[in-house]
Amino acid sequence: MWTKVADVLETDLGDELVLMHAGLSEMFTLNSAGRVIWQALPAREAQLAQTLTQVFEVDDETAAQDVRALLGELAARSLITHAP
Repeated sequence: MWTKVADVLETDLGDELVLMHAGLSEMFTLNSAGRVIWQALPAREAQLAQTLTQVFEVDDETAAQDVRALLGELAARSLITHAP
């Protein structure tokens, strides 16, 4: 299960979502697909991919790749954590 880190602040700028890790003073911007994934947390990777296929009408493989890539980036920036 992927979850948001408690120290992350969100700012909605309309067409994008800006995240800031308060403890690290680092900012990260999400596009519309990233916003959908972020707002669906906490969730499992498969659930997030399914959400993308429903919202953006992309195929399962593309959604899974996009979700995996974003989760990796968010985890690397300490914005989310994973627990089995």
